[in-house]
Amino acid sequence: MTSPDPVKPDFGRRTVLRYGTAGAVGLGASVFARNSAFAAPAAGGGDSAGYLQQLYRDALDEGGKLVVWAGGSSPRQEDRTREAFTAAFPGIDAVFTVRYSPVQSALVNRQLALGGLEPDLVQLQTLDDFDHWKSRNVLLPYRPPGAQAVFPQYRDPDDTYIGIMVRSFGRVSNSSLLSEAEAPRDAADFLKPEFRDRIVIPDPTAEDAILYAFRLITQKYGLRYLEQFMEQRPLIVPNAGATTATLIGGQRTATLSHIASLAPVPGQPLRYSVPRTDQFMSWPQTVAIFRKARHPAAAKLYIAWQLSVERQSTGLQWPTRRDVAPAAGWRPIDRYNSRLNGFREFLRDRAEVERYRALVGTFVAP
Repeated sequence: MTSPDPVKPDFGRRTVLRYGTAGAVGLGASVFARNSAFAAPAAGGGDSAGYLQQLYRDALDEGGKLVVWAGGSSPRQEDRTREAFTAAFPGIDAVFTVRYSPVQSALVNRQLALGGLEPDLVQLQTLDDFDHWKSRNVLLPYRPPGAQAVFPQYRDPDDTYIGIMVRSFGRVSNSSLLSEAEAPRDAADFLKPEFRDRIVIPDPTAEDAILYAFRLITQKYGLRYLEQFMEQRPLIVPNAGATTATLIGGQRTATLSHIASLAPVPGQPLRYSVPRTDQFMSWPQTVAIFRKARHPAAAKLYIAWQLSVERQSTGLQWPTRRDVAPAAGWRPIDRYNSRLNGFREFLRDRAEVERYRALVGTFVAP
């Protein structure tokens, strides 16, 4: 099915189909007509309302199930995503399995080699994997509504993958223990005497994203920085979840490279900051559908939902769409000192990634 590409789709909970005990009841065009973003077809496209109505119908007709393999450090990391998706689309049974992105991609490669495939869709930060799968022709091209508004650096020109949310590792501090003025921003700030024994970091050798964040630091300050940083006796923990817990618990006050909500979360003393002068890392959490997907319509529906204006405007950090404003008064991601395609380029040279990982490991031994 060819999707129209309106500029500002806004497909939310109020515009979904409702299914009762009597069976499937189609969504009338009048419901979509009340939402001008979907009522207007793109140039050369079809009827947006009819397209999404049919996509939802197809997802139910093919079994009403979706299997997503997502990258992350906590098994329940995508619970809220699953709950929001199934609430918006009653009758779709969405199953999310969360593992580290390299583990997910390795399992996908194993299943592809053995002739079977469990996930319909992957949602990962190992961006080089998408290029690899595209080269093997195992991805199903799909252009969702809103794709034209996504930063070009975040989507494949041949529509085999697309970024649905921007994630970044900036500076995060405990707002109940440090004022905004006291919170460290540039990497050099973490070398101040007052931060000795007060820093926590996830193991930078454990995953590529944290490793790249350190790569940006040593490109600016040199490897001598790592020696000085380790003299501050940072607590090195296994993953992002442990970093968050350590900061919230007050055992440490700040971290050099971590993720947190742009908008403060009530009851959670975490402050996200970007550096004053340092470059920091960001990446598009990227999705793709496999040609062997058993539920391709549900996978397309999920991507279209993730790229809706409603969903993009309520994310943890930045939207991937240029026409959606970030939360809490933040500027668009391209107006900060973070290269939109930097992490992807870093990952493409796997030999250099592993050399740098081994090098950092000689400094940072957890």
